[in-house]
Amino acid sequence: CPIRGGGIQDDGDEKYQISLSPLAFASIFGFLGGWSHAVCNKQFDVYTSLMTGHFLNMSILLAEKNWKKALWRLSIISSYIGGTASARSIELKYEEQLQGGAKDAIPAKDAIPTNKHFKMIAPLAFAIFVIADGLQRGKIALLAFGYGLIYPSVTSALGGTITHLMTGHTTKVARLLGGNQIHHKGMKTSLCILGSVISGAVFGTNVLELLGDKFPYFSVLGFLYAAALLLLL
Repeated sequence: CPIRGGGIQDDGDEKYQISLSPLAFASIFGFLGGWSHAVCNKQFDVYTSLMTGHFLNMSILLAEKNWKKALWRLSIISSYIGGTASARSIELKYEEQLQGGAKDAIPAKDAIPTNKHFKMIAPLAFAIFVIADGLQRGKIALLAFGYGLIYPSVTSALGGTITHLMTGHTTKVARLLGGNQIHHKGMKTSLCILGSVISGAVFGTNVLELLGDKFPYFSVLGFLYAAALLLLL
């Protein structure tokens, strides 16, 4: 069976209401994701927005009866879920407005999805990241809420392409190589995202070493995330 290239391969279909190409946006959010991962790992020894690790660590802690640390992991997972659910709720509110307030209205099959909800999500995410920079306790959980607002919404806007995780893209590249499909559009997308995440992590690590731990990294990241989200309008 054919290997799926992801949600942003058909660039010529004009199904995205965004100001740049979908691949450009995937690269931007991949870079910011790599930068965020690097800062979180270096400062907190945790990847804030990667839920697989939190679920596995929570399971291990439960087996060890380390209830306090398991609860902390659960708080991060719950915050991420809360951010994702909040973003989806905001998106549905905007969809209802476009449909004249009818909750049960069925959109046309070929309707172009709107990204107007990013007008609310962008400043909200920025505020959360700024607040998190000033916290000592609860910072990681609050950041998880912010990442929950951002990345699932971006994934949806880009047709299902995940821009900040690497396992799926690594697998896709390997399968395409194994299938001698190096010119498949999915290869270009996955390589761009992998390169962007790696570049972001390298950049973030170098900046952290240059500016030290006291610099407000998440305020800067929040501003850049908000600006990128507004470009999706």
